[in-house]
Amino acid sequence: MNLEQVREQIDLLFDPDPEDFGRDGPPEFPHSRLEKVHKLDFTYMQSPAWEGSSVHRYTRFCADDALDTLTRNSDMPVRLMMSALRLFADSIITYFEIEKREGEVRYYPAIVLTFWSGFETFVKHASELFLITALHVPAPVKHYLRETEEIVEENGSIRTRTRYQSVLHRYSVLLHYAYNYKIDKGSRLWQNLQRAKQLRDYYTHLDMSEPRSVTTTQVMNFLEATLLGLIHPSSMLQRSLLIGQYQLYAVWAELREFARPFRERPFFLDWYLKEAHLFHCNFENVDAARYPSVRDENYREALKAGRDKP
Repeated sequence: MNLEQVREQIDLLFDPDPEDFGRDGPPEFPHSRLEKVHKLDFTYMQSPAWEGSSVHRYTRFCADDALDTLTRNSDMPVRLMMSALRLFADSIITYFEIEKREGEVRYYPAIVLTFWSGFETFVKHASELFLITALHVPAPVKHYLRETEEIVEENGSIRTRTRYQSVLHRYSVLLHYAYNYKIDKGSRLWQNLQRAKQLRDYYTHLDMSEPRSVTTTQVMNFLEATLLGLIHPSSMLQRSLLIGQYQLYAVWAELREFARPFRERPFFLDWYLKEAHLFHCNFENVDAARYPSVRDENYREALKAGRDKP
């Protein structure tokens, strides 16, 4: 395919004809790669009452406003992930005909951060939905999923404060209590999900010990690992954790066919500076003996040369 043909195919992925769908939207079908490559079972998807439809057995009725805020936020996980896939599509088009297969950071970190934020949003949204709808949840589990804890002040009053918990740990706890499903922490699924989080963490909490580049393949592996973190348990449980996950995977699988290898890197990644060099540093209380300003250094050189001023 040439660039124009690729552009047309990608446009169809994100903007299909809405007249082809019913009032409940498009039904989801797991991509063939999920069965052929990952050997997952989707028997539950063969029902004509597909998940998300108004007649599915897990479609429930709410007669009060307990879910008002959650309902109005319900599409955010898929929207964030889809926006990251759109950005990935943009990168494919931009890099398609570039002769030099590397360049400065432009798309890939934003794709990673946005897609992972969709996963985190899912965990938070699903956790809150579970806590509202469940008959009983142990108090420590509630606090864990909501990232809070209760403390007693010296005057005896009880106060709730935020306590950060890893998103993967919260996800594991959610699966355990909401679905009676325990993830094997030694499985390839979990290890790949942890590696995906490590890539995201590199850009969120920049690793000062090792500057790195990121490739198209790494981004594609990250996207698939994150989606499989939802889809694999769905296959085991025979119910979808996130409505829209198969559509996301199908778009990813199609984009994967169009992508060409590329590397994004920091501008200074390959600079190895063994000699004195200039850098910008505007802090107070800088050690001027070790890191003199250019003006200080010029002044010293002027004095050495016998001049009054630089």
